[in-house]
Amino acid sequence: MQGLSAIFAPGAGLRRSFGLAGMVVLIFSQFFSAALPQQQSDAATEFKPREPRASVMPVSMPNLSLGVVIFPNGKAINLSVGSGSSAFRTPNDPPGRVWLLTDRGPNIDCAETRRLIGLENEQACAGNRSGRVLPLPGFVPSIYAADIGTDNVARINVFIPLKGKSGKPLSGRSPQGNGRYESAYGIDSKPVPPDPSGIDPEAFVRLSDGTFWIAEEFGPSLLHVAADGTVLKRLVPQGLQADFKDADYDVLPTLPAIMRLRAPNRGFEGLALSPDEKHLYVMMQGPLANPDLETFRRSRHLRLWKIARDSGEVVGQYLHQVDDAASFTADQDGRERVQSRVVVSEIVALGNDHLLMLERIDRHSRLYSVRLNAENAVPALFDNPDYGPGLEWMETDQLERRGLVPMNKVLVLDSEQVPGLPAKIEGVAIMGPSELVVINDNDFGVDGVRTQMFRVTLPEPLIR
Repeated sequence: MQGLSAIFAPGAGLRRSFGLAGMVVLIFSQFFSAALPQQQSDAATEFKPREPRASVMPVSMPNLSLGVVIFPNGKAINLSVGSGSSAFRTPNDPPGRVWLLTDRGPNIDCAETRRLIGLENEQACAGNRSGRVLPLPGFVPSIYAADIGTDNVARINVFIPLKGKSGKPLSGRSPQGNGRYESAYGIDSKPVPPDPSGIDPEAFVRLSDGTFWIAEEFGPSLLHVAADGTVLKRLVPQGLQADFKDADYDVLPTLPAIMRLRAPNRGFEGLALSPDEKHLYVMMQGPLANPDLETFRRSRHLRLWKIARDSGEVVGQYLHQVDDAASFTADQDGRERVQSRVVVSEIVALGNDHLLMLERIDRHSRLYSVRLNAENAVPALFDNPDYGPGLEWMETDQLERRGLVPMNKVLVLDSEQVPGLPAKIEGVAIMGPSELVVINDNDFGVDGVRTQMFRVTLPEPLIR
């Protein structure tokens, strides 16, 4: 990694122009001294007794406007690009460079239409409370690169829209597949047609050859993407290839079949690349619905897969146990803190088999350091959907009897101890041995939230 003095050099000029509006420049630095929690949330968590002083500084992010959408009742929403679904940086990137990723585009939960757009569910979604309203169904998921200058301003200098092999841009609409995917509606409440090439990107990495790997939620699936944004191939769970039979790229059913049991809107959310670029680490946002949705709602057990990048073969699977939902104190918002609200939103490789992992609900986030060890490995027999009891179903004592041990977690950062950090942090990039950049997902401004980026300097180096 480069020294911190070399990280924040000025960025280059724009390669492509955008409508930039509403830039707010925040110049301040906050310092804090925090006592971290003294009690362990579970046996797999190691809390440090005290965290020395650390610093956090906001980075001014441009607001990339997508325009105003007006609904039939006159409700207007000013949409902006949500570039914070994931963040990534390699040691060879230019100083201050951070790669960013959008998800599928603006979408509104059909159960939230009354609050967000003033329309009853019956008006907006034909009574379907599990669907989504897509204000811009033609939105193209994209990759950006921002360069943070010495003035602490992030300038967007690279824009890469994703496209199929024909050159046609991809959309964020789901494929058609036996009720596995959410129904989508336009602002006129009419159904939006599916897209066999559509993706919902949530995490990505960039290789030294300039290509990308993207993890997305719909399949869930992994996509290898050329430097210009062309999808070269898509890896999907075994048995799902028919859902993507008309996709504008090659589809290979190489991933374990049990991944098909992902809960709605809880597919892949974390993706990391080993420093030697030989392996991908991929993780679901939440537990599998194995064997059913009730198990998903109460389980704390997530799977992390280690995949050989060249062959797509799974070479290891590991057990991760997220914190109890009740421990996320900042999310006391009147809603029941059900366990399924705890998600993993990002993973970053610190070394081979050494990861930084982001757990959160909405307002409260925690960063953990974890290492993959043989004792945390999950036998391949648990990849059989018919095997029971499943990993997600078992309680801690049952795991112990089977010799299954969750990965040990060392707390690196708790957002409750860092005044000013935003809610819904989804992107984390390693800028230097002791420095991170974090960015929130603004959900495209649907609820009036802006994209926020912060530099966080840790008191101890993550990388030595």
